[in-house]
Amino acid sequence: MFVFSVTGRALTASFRVPETHTFHQTLPLPPRSTIIGMMGAALGLDLANTHRFADEHGLVVSVCGDHKGTMRDLWNYRKVTIKEFDQEQIKSRPHYSILIREYLYDCTFRFFFGSPSRDALDTVRNALISPVYALTAGNSDDLLKVTAVSGIGEVEAAALTEFDHTILPGDVSTRCTPTIDFKTLPITATIASPQVFLLPTRFAFEGEQRVVIERQPFTFVRSPVKVGDPMEGYVIDGHRVILQ
Repeated sequence: MFVFSVTGRALTASFRVPETHTFHQTLPLPPRSTIIGMMGAALGLDLANTHRFADEHGLVVSVCGDHKGTMRDLWNYRKVTIKEFDQEQIKSRPHYSILIREYLYDCTFRFFFGSPSRDALDTVRNALISPVYALTAGNSDDLLKVTAVSGIGEVEAAALTEFDHTILPGDVSTRCTPTIDFKTLPITATIASPQVFLLPTRFAFEGEQRVVIERQPFTFVRSPVKVGDPMEGYVIDGHRVILQ
């Protein structure tokens, strides 16, 4: 497997939990769909062609990251649009609603890209060094600054049992044992249990519309844990991740 990594920072980031509406809870880390979308922005592709590119070249991704806190932003927005009413109707019958969006603050991410094709990874790596469109950490307002892009290397799969600050496929929350050393943990450090979310993994595209056709559970791990059964993953730049 050929791999490379991209390190980036964002002042704020928000990755909406699917199917949330008036309260947009954020995932602790960007899921695969967000990372693939970021790659597509760098390549200058629309969403359908981005996923097609990833499927054709067997592209797999993962992420490690952390943040220094969370916040919530209150929005007051107008629900009707010009597509539903003309301007005079909108002025005469405004309809407002409230939305709360959760954000991660002062984020550091390390994205990992892998593929059996070195040429495909070369294309992705060059695009992330000089992207066609600005890269974001979720929403269009959450700009992502790329601080480092590694070279492409070749790594072998390994059986891994210890993970932290990453995403694991499936629901392994009941098989995780914390490995935190409380004696060395700073008093200001935040401890978090693994969280499981059901996320879209496959899409069908009909014009500009995207339809979810498959969902799978994923476990988001922040504080260090050890899983009962080894999982096939990779050690890349000292980080233990599972490419998916």
